[in-house]
Amino acid sequence: MSSSILRTAIGGAFITLVASQSLVHILTQVQAKTSPYRQQADYAAPMRNFAPVTPAAPLTAPGEATIAADRLGQYSANVEIEGQRIRMLVDTGASTVVLSYEDAAAIGYLPAPADFKYPAQTANGVTRMARVKLREARLGQVALRDVDAYVAERNALGASLLGMTFLSRLSRIEAGAGKLVLRQ
Repeated sequence: MSSSILRTAIGGAFITLVASQSLVHILTQVQAKTSPYRQQADYAAPMRNFAPVTPAAPLTAPGEATIAADRLGQYSANVEIEGQRIRMLVDTGASTVVLSYEDAAAIGYLPAPADFKYPAQTANGVTRMARVKLREARLGQVALRDVDAYVAERNALGASLLGMTFLSRLSRIEAGAGKLVLRQ
């Protein structure tokens, strides 16, 4: 019984990893081809409507969040961003947090059409993304400030992704027995 759950979890994680590798590769290529000066200018443009950035820091004392795997072995959770709950797929294969356009709009992130200048390959085809910085992202007792993210064009992404710009700032990520434990 536990071996079939483990196989299901590993299979789901593998599918998620493979599907997200194209997005990770394209985002990495775009960032690598941009000069430091141009990148800084591009990065600042989408954030003109948002609060100034403060140094990255936890919002609370270090915490923990536990997420149960779904029937496919994938981990998804409600993440609170700017006080609004967004259902996100935990994706260690995604280099950044990526919000669907619809989720971004629901929490007040509305990049201008010209801000969607970073090409990316998704399951729905090639799309463009806008860079943003999330002031606050909270999952259970894990809370972070100033999380780098992208917003996908309208209808380009089926689910928002909780990627490595959030996950890499944690002290520990453990998967086992059908659950994922994240520690700050």
